[in-house]
Amino acid sequence: MDDILLIHGAWHGGWCWDATAAALRARGWRVACPDLPNAADTTLAQAVAALPPARVILGHSMGGILAEALASRHPPCALIHLCSYLPLPGDSLAALDRLIPAPPRAWPRDPEGRLILPPDAARALMLHGLSDAQAMQAIASLRPQPVGPLRDRWPGPRAAVARHYVLCGQDRAIAPALQRAMLARAPVQHLHEADWDHSPFLTDPQGLADLVDRIAR
Repeated sequence: MDDILLIHGAWHGGWCWDATAAALRARGWRVACPDLPNAADTTLAQAVAALPPARVILGHSMGGILAEALASRHPPCALIHLCSYLPLPGDSLAALDRLIPAPPRAWPRDPEGRLILPPDAARALMLHGLSDAQAMQAIASLRPQPVGPLRDRWPGPRAAVARHYVLCGQDRAIAPALQRAMLARAPVQHLHEADWDHSPFLTDPQGLADLVDRIAR
């Protein structure tokens, strides 16, 4: 079993954790950061089934729902939500997005029906803390996103584990107000607030590794 599992969010892949995982491995941790399946018919349950258990599970953005689902099957020592969706049993990502008023987001689809994140939206919502060159490199690595993990409801149960939530104050993808609304209805034991955007694994991988290292110990 790995020490730390890093679960990426929508449109991303395991590549997004490269710098953070390298920093954690340099500290002696065994780290897994797999690609989630992205076939058009992928369901939430199938995405969760593709993940290995670990002592510490971290979910980013959409990955927070998968982290909760995995924790209910294989309870970790610690569960970390990084500016992520924070579900209760019966929630879906789409339902959590409606907790506070916000303009609807309608993404284009590829021929298989998967959602495409336009480059300008990726830059504005997720990558605004990067240089133009860094943002272009990240955008080139984004993948189409199956609808299932966003639409499907997580049935639960909610595991009895120690939860940490990292609230990112400069997040434009999951606004701090939405993060706080989710925390109000699904409390966690430990709240960490950081002046990060939605992608601290790219903008401050060392700082993120430092935080994960402290929690994992």
